Amino acid sequence: GVFKKYQKEYRIEHAPELSVKPNILGKFLHYGTIRIKSTGSIFELKHISRPERIVRAIEEGSLSAAFSKSPDVAKLFREEENRELEFKSSLRFDYKAGNVNRELEKAPMKTIAAFLNSKGGYLVLGVSDQREPVGLAKDYRTLQRKDRDGFENHFTQTFNAAIGPEFRNLVKLWFHGAGGHDICVIQALPSPRPVYFKTDSAEHFYMRTGNITTSLKLSEIESYFRSRWPKKFS
Repeated sequence: GVFKKYQKEYRIEHAPELSVKPNILGKFLHYGTIRIKSTGSIFELKHISRPERIVRAIEEGSLSAAFSKSPDVAKLFREEENRELEFKSSLRFDYKAGNVNRELEKAPMKTIAAFLNSKGGYLVLGVSDQREPVGLAKDYRTLQRKDRDGFENHFTQTFNAAIGPEFRNLVKLWFHGAGGHDICVIQALPSPRPVYFKTDSAEHFYMRTGNITTSLKLSEIESYFRSRWPKKFS
């Protein structure tokens, strides 16, 4: 107001639905209304100058908050695989064959796509089926740069090709020591829109059901979209 200032605070989740509604005059003066849907509430910020900048700031801030706390590795190790947790021994090294197997890279990417399409989750790499840390050293040796940075760079290249660079900001890699080995905890947030896994010029849709990554049939996808993203597909 002119004589008083009013302030309201709203809790915004890490993946709010944001949209900008400019009016006719606002298009020329760069003003608009920001519509925010978060934690079941919908509210609007009206008469905002250059609202697209504010939307970007909200998105970046909500992601920073979601990734601000490192995962509790000890707690993850105590849990069984579930809808939001999975363990894999490597990203690309085949322990049975004793060499690189690029086909193995598909499994982690499918799991991450399923986390993005569901409620998010953690994929822990460098841990055997018996929940023993085996580390990432053998993965490192297959890379041009044989360290954590080289591993993350290769992960990003694989992710961008299989899922898409537009979703990379929803995923963060955390490296930890466990039993004298490096392990990688990959945290994926729920995506505000559907994510597809791309391979061999085809696209597949995955979600989590219990501790399993499940591929949906075309006849099942529409129903899931309407329940998972009701605003976008209503």
